[in-house]
Amino acid sequence: ADGRFEIRIANNGFDAGMMVKEYRPDIIVLDVMLPDINGKEVCQRVRMDSALDGTQIICISGMVEADKIADLKESGANDFIQKPFEIETLVDRMCKLLDVEPVGARS
Repeated sequence: ADGRFEIRIANNGFDAGMMVKEYRPDIIVLDVMLPDINGKEVCQRVRMDSALDGTQIICISGMVEADKIADLKESGANDFIQKPFEIETLVDRMCKLLDVEPVGARS
């Protein structure tokens, strides 16, 4: 994005699980429709790992059923963004969850 974030990309849930254990990210942006595992299960696994207690999770998806979004949040997601979305929306939500000042913000 703007150089303030170090980004790692995983193409499936297995790779993401390995990366999360190695890098212990501050935030995970999770497409809930992964080829090998669903987003709800990823959220639950992250929340069960005490080493990831401070990790924030933003789920993204084209599905917007209120009950499914509620399930994701009950499973540990901190936020949900509907696809398609503007990259600025994602960066703003990340900044809010990480308590980081958005670019262009004035005190």
